[in-house]
Amino acid sequence: MGKRFLLVGFLISLTILSLVVNTVEAEPRVYYGRVVGTEFFVIQVKGDNGRTSVFWLGHRTHLDSRVPFFGDRVRIEYVKDKLSRNAVTRLVVLR
Repeated sequence: MGKRFLLVGFLISLTILSLVVNTVEAEPRVYYGRVVGTEFFVIQVKGDNGRTSVFWLGHRTHLDSRVPFFGDRVRIEYVKDKLSRNAVTRLVVLR
């Protein structure tokens, strides 16, 4: 019975330690472009380099002005979330 408690305690400690070690401070990245598509909580933005990227809007997204429409030039600050998606933290409509 004592060995079982030791094993469970060791596994719980190992799990907590691995969660603490794997936490990474996410630095927001900035993306400039023009909105080419929207669908529910997803927007597609064509960057200045001609590449189209997908960004996810959520409850933590801060809108500095209004919701972007097609053709609006935007500035997006984003981080990679746990699912490796581009999660928007701040969205600004430039024009």
